[in-house]
Amino acid sequence: DGSLVTYIKIDGARQIIGEEEYRHIIDQAVVKIGARFDRPGHAMQIYFTRNPERIHEELRAMIRPNQLSAKNTGLEIDDIFEERARHLPNYLSWEEIYLVAWTRPSALSKTELKREAENNRKKKWVRAMDAQNPLTAFEGLRNRHDSFVNGLSAAFMELGIQNKVMEVHDALFAVRTNLLQTGVNSRWRACLPGDPLPPRAPESMTDMSDVLWPPLRRQISTTSARVINDRVVEFGQYLWAGVDMTLAPMEPAPFPKLLSRLLESKTPFRVSFLIEGGGVQGATLRSFLASLMAVTNPENRQIKDALDALNELSRSEPVVKMRISFATWAPKGEMALLEERVSTLIQAAESWGYCQVSQLSGDPLDCVMSSALGIACASTAPAAIAPLAEVMKLLPWQRASSPFQNGSILLRTPDGRVWPYQTGTNITTTWFDLVFAQPGGGKSVLMNTLNLGTILTAGVSRLPYVAVIDIGPSS
Repeated sequence: DGSLVTYIKIDGARQIIGEEEYRHIIDQAVVKIGARFDRPGHAMQIYFTRNPERIHEELRAMIRPNQLSAKNTGLEIDDIFEERARHLPNYLSWEEIYLVAWTRPSALSKTELKREAENNRKKKWVRAMDAQNPLTAFEGLRNRHDSFVNGLSAAFMELGIQNKVMEVHDALFAVRTNLLQTGVNSRWRACLPGDPLPPRAPESMTDMSDVLWPPLRRQISTTSARVINDRVVEFGQYLWAGVDMTLAPMEPAPFPKLLSRLLESKTPFRVSFLIEGGGVQGATLRSFLASLMAVTNPENRQIKDALDALNELSRSEPVVKMRISFATWAPKGEMALLEERVSTLIQAAESWGYCQVSQLSGDPLDCVMSSALGIACASTAPAAIAPLAEVMKLLPWQRASSPFQNGSILLRTPDGRVWPYQTGTNITTTWFDLVFAQPGGGKSVLMNTLNLGTILTAGVSRLPYVAVIDIGPSS
């Protein structure tokens, strides 16, 4: 439809977030990005996934550079690497957070929209009904979209939330990986306009689809889906079940409260927060009908009063539409395990600020896809209309971020998120580690681990000089 979309990788917070920092982030987020959502046209999806089962393959990928360094320096410590790969998954879980920014044609005025539609009709392109068309985007949206994306990224940086605008190929790799929740070859790249055309023989003399770039839907989704029942879908290697939030939290609670209820059970899940601008404008018809029917029963009067209150509130702060969708999965043939995980997810969600969720959506596949990363700016969850400040309280602000993208030392947060650390980089040209604990608390073990991490730095070809002065058996 001419919309533009950009993917932003959210690494997490660069500081320890307590109550004071949490309130500061909420207040400043509303101030810095609220102006983008006071009218229709812009939307953003906050996507969070946590998968304890995926940490095995990701952990081996993190350890691989250390193994190469050990081989280059002649260290025979394969048993240490094997022990880490076998033992650490008991304490770690794979997490990813993304922000997907959408700019819709509704951001344009009627005159601009008419002009863009006319310009698109004048663009010449070959007949290719089943291929990508790089000319379908509305050019008039580009400046608005660039400003929106840059504003979001800069605002999050100012709030201490580390993020990075993703290159298109990397973004589509993330979409495919999170869609299937299985390992995708690291060399996989989507074929996009500007890339070399894949060699294929044309099957039609009038349609050039076979000699142009294949459609994205065919590249991203490479497996079929099968509806098992009205709640479960078989897709890829897993059985999937989706859950929609039908009643927003009455008392918005921080995201860690939801996460803490899912940690012990090690339930893999993903959640999508779809936030759209112009919440009050979208309820104009509903407000009008409620006014007409207010005399018939008290419920209509309450609806009218609530919408009037939101309309009054929208004059001083942004009021948005919000949809929240969840999904969980289990291996094929493990229907009982899937039902157990769905039950755990529902109980955790409903205790998160006293909200209500449901598995009934009419289309179980559409319900599962509502929580997917950046597939569409839509959801089967009903839209809730709320002040942006209340919506911001629900988002995963408190996830810790390491300044290092990779590191030979793998630390972890208390809730099991991987926190890589690396000494001797351009980020830490000079550093001091102060380690304190009671006797027998593991000080020497930690310091020796840091020394081993320095020795196993990626790219090392010979052993560095390390001096140790310590007293006791652990030295």
